[in-house]
Parts: sequence; C-alpha cells; structure tokens
Amino acid sequence: MLSRNFICGALLAAAPVLAPCAMAGTVLQLASVETPQTAWGQAAQRFADGVAEASGGELRVELALSGTTGSPRETLEALTIGTNDIVLTVIASLNPYDPLPGIESYPYLIRDPGHFDRVYNGPVGAELYDEIAKRTGFRMIGAGARGAREMASKSPVNSVEDLKGLKIRVPNIDIFRATWQILGASPTPMSSSEVYTGLQSGIIDAVENPLSAHVRSKYYEAAEYVVMTDHVYGAYTFIFDQARFDSLTDEERAIIEEEGRKALRWGSGMELENAEESRATLEAAGATFLEPDLGPFREKLAAMAGEFPDLAPWVGKIQAVE
Repeated sequence: MLSRNFICGALLAAAPVLAPCAMAGTVLQLASVETPQTAWGQAAQRFADGVAEASGGELRVELALSGTTGSPRETLEALTIGTNDIVLTVIASLNPYDPLPGIESYPYLIRDPGHFDRVYNGPVGAELYDEIAKRTGFRMIGAGARGAREMASKSPVNSVEDLKGLKIRVPNIDIFRATWQILGASPTPMSSSEVYTGLQSGIIDAVENPLSAHVRSKYYEAAEYVVMTDHVYGAYTFIFDQARFDSLTDEERAIIEEEGRKALRWGSGMELENAEESRATLEAAGATFLEPDLGPFREKLAAMAGEFPDLAPWVGKIQAVE
C-alpha cells in the first residue's frame, strides 16, 4: 500500500507534459485507536511532521487514527498484509504472537518514570526490541511512557483484601489476567468500548487504566473510587512489520527511528503533565482517591515468577537497571 509511485507513473504516461508528480516518494500509513486529541494522537502527528521535514517531503506518514482500520489486534494483522505500515499501540499488544512482549504488563516491574526511561531507552530496551523482532517478526521503534495504571472502582479498595471477588475488566493479555487473579480479584477480559456500560450495569465492578483514560472515558460517572495501585507503567511504541521496515532505505529507516524516538519522548512528557491534570479533573468531578499500602500487593504478586518462568531472565534484567 505504501509506496504509490505506480500512480505517479500512470499519470505521467497519460500526460507527459506535466511537471514531476507531486506524489513521488514513499508514503507510509500509521494506524492507531488513539484519537487526534489525545497525547498519543498528537505524538503521531508530530512524528508525521518530523518525518516529512527531515526527508524534505520524500518520506511521508499518513495518519489513520481513531480506530479507522480496526482494533489494536486488527491494525497489527494489517501490518503483515501491507494495508498498514506502522501501528502506534502498547508493546503488550504483541503478546498474542509471543509471550515476551507481555513483559510490558508485568506488575511492579517499572519503578517510576525515570526507571522507565533508563530501561526502554537504554541498552536493555534495545536488546528487548531485537529479541521481540526475532520472535514475532515485528520491529518496534522506541517506547513512550503511557503513565501508571490505576483502578476505578465502584466500591472502596483500601487493602489487597478488598479485592477478593472484585470483577475487574482487563485487556485480553495473559499477564493482566494472572495479576488480578493472584491478587484475589475476578479478572474479566472485555473490549474497552464496553467498559462504561459494563460498570453501569454491574457486569464489572472496576477497571484499570492510566488516569487520562479514566477522564476520557468518564469512568468516574459509574465508579466513584480511584485506587492508586501504580501496578504497571505502560509503554507505547511504533510497530512495523520487520520485512516492510527492512524494505526501506538506510536513510528512511534512520529518519523513522530518530523522529519516532523524539515523538515518543514528547508523548511521555505530555502523559506526565496529563496525570496531574487528570487527577484534578477527577477530583473536581467527585471521584474519591484512595492510596492503599502497596507492600502487600507486591508481596502477593511475587507468585508471578512461577506463572511466567520464561520471562524471568528479562524481569531480572529490567529490575537490575539502576
């Protein structure tokens, strides 16, 4: 789909007196479920603008945001057939292709935003991207911090014991399900589009997401409490099919990598700012914030090592990053 020089050639053949076709060059389609208004939708636009400027317009990125090419899973499948060229989504979206990308969702693995940066934008991150590419055939370009995931709950959660039997919506990713099962809750995989009505109807009691998502989806209208669990620091990334990435020139790949990392860093900064604004917005809307002792949460989740032994070497590498 992306390099459409054959269109240009057809136009020139039909009208050889025309000036060189303005559509010459390489065009890549970037898909995401993010909307243009979110931090990551804006990061995608900054990426597209940066690529165009750095290449003098010879390499362009067209945006297909707001889920116009499908769900995260569908957008990734479209990479392999060439109807998408880049997908902006969380690393763990690649979990169906191999267990390793699921490490992004491993609980209490990333300690804080500084640790996130040193892991994902340092040597361990580069090694992780190469290994995921080898296992899945998908190439990732950098990582941006989506922010800590927190709970929105219809009932108060002041301790880990309060999670017993709580029906919590989780993404359809193995580590998320295991995390909440170990903590004593009842994890319920569900599409994000069904969460609000699920909370209202009682199908679920809680959901977990960065605070910006709590605001955007208005969870506070159906779930009074926000429980600061800080259990996962999510990582957004630009994903290519490895073969498609390899088909680009050295110069094109260098531009994509440089501008991709710049856009992800910008998105990370925006998410940090948005977290503070989101808390203020939620409090103004009447949400009650709870801050339980997280020590017992971490202690119970030590059992995760036995559930995912193949991830143990990578967990150790990431935890060792100072």
